[in-house]
Amino acid sequence: MKMKTISIIVVLVMFLFLGCARFKFSTKPDTTFSRNCTITVVCNDDDALGIQRDLEDLLSSRGFNVVTETLARIKVNMQNRFKNKALGESKAGTSSERLKELRSVYCLRFSYKFHYLTVYQYYIFTNFTAKVVDLDTGKVVASADFSQSGFGTKSISSVLGAFVNKLTNSIR
Repeated sequence: MKMKTISIIVVLVMFLFLGCARFKFSTKPDTTFSRNCTITVVCNDDDALGIQRDLEDLLSSRGFNVVTETLARIKVNMQNRFKNKALGESKAGTSSERLKELRSVYCLRFSYKFHYLTVYQYYIFTNFTAKVVDLDTGKVVASADFSQSGFGTKSISSVLGAFVNKLTNSIR
């Protein structure tokens, strides 16, 4: 009887530790990242759960200017072209004004792995990683890493919410 009780306790403790989640978020110390920036969201892998749209909606609701990857690339290409030319022409000046509307451009690249919890009937992340890259400099300005086992209970929406909250709180 005593051995059975110990076995049950050991199994429960294992499930408790296996279900723990780990979330790390960091920003580059000298980053001047603002809510007025333009950000594009890109999934590195197959986005089977449509997380890109969820992230775009969350970022938009927090005041970020979310644009497509194509528009962000055009902005960076045009900005690089204007750096190499004199802005004396009126045509260049007009294009330059349009570029200012996009402000600084960042790319949020993410990937994830997921698991379906049949008991709760919803999906969870087993792994979620994200990097925010300044497209002007090519440097990573923020990164996040979340992991939990297949027994974890942290929902996808709570992980995304925590990530966007930390990103919003890191804004200067």
